[in-house]
Amino acid sequence: MKKFDFTFEKKAPIYIELYNKIKELILNKTLKPNEKLPSKRTLSTYLDISLNTVIEAYNLLIDEELIISIPKKGYYVSEYDLSITKDIESSSLNTSIKNYKYDFSTKNIDSKIFPYYTWNKLCKDIIYNENILIKSDNYGNVKLRNTIANYLYENKGISINPKNIIIGSGIEYLLSLIINLLNLSTIGIENPGYDKIYKIIENNHKKAVLCDLDDEGMIINNLNANAIYITPSNQFPTGIKTSMKRKIEIAKWAKGNKYIIEDDFDSEFKYLSNKSISLLSLNKENTILLSTYSRTISPSLRISYMILPDKVYELYNKKYSFYSTTVSTLDQLILAEFINSGAYSRHLNKTKSLYKQKRELIISLLKNYEYIDIDYNNSYLSLIISIKNLNKEIFKKECIKNSIDISLMEDYYLNNKDDNRIIIGYSGIDIDNIPKGINLLINIIEKSLN
Repeated sequence: MKKFDFTFEKKAPIYIELYNKIKELILNKTLKPNEKLPSKRTLSTYLDISLNTVIEAYNLLIDEELIISIPKKGYYVSEYDLSITKDIESSSLNTSIKNYKYDFSTKNIDSKIFPYYTWNKLCKDIIYNENILIKSDNYGNVKLRNTIANYLYENKGISINPKNIIIGSGIEYLLSLIINLLNLSTIGIENPGYDKIYKIIENNHKKAVLCDLDDEGMIINNLNANAIYITPSNQFPTGIKTSMKRKIEIAKWAKGNKYIIEDDFDSEFKYLSNKSISLLSLNKENTILLSTYSRTISPSLRISYMILPDKVYELYNKKYSFYSTTVSTLDQLILAEFINSGAYSRHLNKTKSLYKQKRELIISLLKNYEYIDIDYNNSYLSLIISIKNLNKEIFKKECIKNSIDISLMEDYYLNNKDDNRIIIGYSGIDIDNIPKGINLLINIIEKSLN
């Protein structure tokens, strides 16, 4: 009976723990095939647990065919050869996300200003007042699609039919749909830019062509491609805003079977420039607009959308109309109400105000150092600084050593271009943590000067 000297943690019902413990004895061959188990009453007494608990555990083992019950003889371990399970180990996953003390990256948001109370209240109201168990339209919840259309018209002057809006869980998913829907064999992308876009194109077995940038935006001279992927309002990571002249060139370039995939990346966060005309407004027939709420609300909120031109919508309707929406009805309804109630606009204004404070604080801490050249015209949620004679290898090692998450501009070039500029993001770091982080960063820069 020593084999059955179990102690119970009571993190689960005892019969479940007992089932798992006996199962482990069988799988690791401590209990041999055809070996007899203690009777239900004997084991109940030995472990000082109820008889029903043992019965429930034995019944689960019988259901799994790990043991068998022979009338008037008792319970026996199955005769199956379970040696294939000998290497199975119980383990738990650890997060792959490293936590840095000073987050000067561009990928996170300041979670302290998220309106938790408002969001939770909307969630409760919707759960009790809306039938969230009813399946949403395959293209996305109708209420949310109408809400997005109204918001775009009122805040950005973009007039579109809500039916042309498709809701999806992330830009990655939607971009893959577009690539395959239109059979785009070659796509021009910005360089520097997000390597994620490059990888998505490659994963779909298509070709990505790197397009350089100048002060007016993405250069498309002599570009031989079916489409371009562009962030004209607020290019990442440079913050370049595409000029009207260049937008017109791009709009004219996209004719017939050529397409513009316009990523509305961070267009809500442009402190140093006015709202600009979208490429969608200049070429409605061949422009697909992509946008996400990951940046303005939370990266964990996997709600994005695309706006399809009529001819692309008709094609989508033929090929993908049976695809179910990849976002839960509850999340879509909460977001719709969050926008309609005005909470979204209030949250944006609060976020912009805080990010502006962070920006000004960082500038005040950097501006008096002669070897630091600040790009004041950058309109992205970061500052770009140039350092003459920076030893990048030392800089990177020292940042990791001091728990600073930060990027160099060259990290976003897809052709290994040498670029010493440093990108200081401030959307994710707590404002109270900025002075210590910047002072430490200055010390690291000074150590890294050749």
